[in-house]
Amino acid sequence: MSISQRYNLFKLVDYFHSRGLYRSVFLSIMEGEKSLERFSPEVVVQNPNIRNAVSLLPPIILFHGTADYSIPSDASTSFTETLQRVGVKAESILFEGKTHTDLFLQDPMRGGRDEMFEDLVGIIHAGDADAIAKDAVAPPRRRLVPEFMLQLARRVSPF
Repeated sequence: MSISQRYNLFKLVDYFHSRGLYRSVFLSIMEGEKSLERFSPEVVVQNPNIRNAVSLLPPIILFHGTADYSIPSDASTSFTETLQRVGVKAESILFEGKTHTDLFLQDPMRGGRDEMFEDLVGIIHAGDADAIAKDAVAPPRRRLVPEFMLQLARRVSPF
């Protein structure tokens, strides 16, 4: 499982540049353009020299918010399609209107119902009737932070 990642840095260089992480700075951080291949899982899994290793990958689920402005959600859908093309069981789950940090920071702090948490628990407990029954009667998670603070964090977050 993965949440909102950069799976193909070649596709993100221009996007980052348009957001202020200029191409020259980004490539300097990444040790040059040649290193992008090594740090791009979407590129790595297509390498014919590792086809046998790729076939051993477990099922993969990618989670991404559609309002993520750090890493566009199409990064997950593209990687999912690539994984499927090379024979890996993969799916992407998109959360409408969620940003990069909503999924793993703001939403869990809200308490109550959390769509991604419920999806994760459903995947983990799939086929386990006892666990599913316990999940159904579990008390709601408690709020950890007042809503105004979560809204403020969402507005000031660079992600």
